[in-house]
Amino acid sequence: MSPSSRISNLAQYREALAHLNSEFLLTITERRALCLKIQEFKENQGTYSHYDPIREKDVFELLNSNFKELSLKELLAFSLIMEDQAMAMAPGSYPSWSQGIHLIESNRDLVEMINPLLLKVSRPDLFSKLNLSVEFKFLKDF
Repeated sequence: MSPSSRISNLAQYREALAHLNSEFLLTITERRALCLKIQEFKENQGTYSHYDPIREKDVFELLNSNFKELSLKELLAFSLIMEDQAMAMAPGSYPSWSQGIHLIESNRDLVEMINPLLLKVSRPDLFSKLNLSVEFKFLKDF
């Protein structure tokens, strides 16, 4: 491959990546707007009022083939976006997985920061190693 064709290919790849980056950021923004609309229909009272583990597990199972291709850091990124957007209207209305709220004790490992249901569906071997608190122990049998 000649140097000029390499430069041309590199420029095309960079242009395609820039386009995907823009689409990715737009998708996150659109997702946030939809989350806010959904949250308007939910009760804003009580701890974790915006957390529906049944619905969440169903969503994760539908997306599971996509999750299998992701690294743990990419799973964490998805989990963080979900967590942030689920609490957009009402802080405390959704579990702070990234803070280890679901664990007896956290080592602040990457795996511990990922939504446990997302782990259960996508990486059951890693989920089984979580030391869940009494409040979230039900996720083991879920």
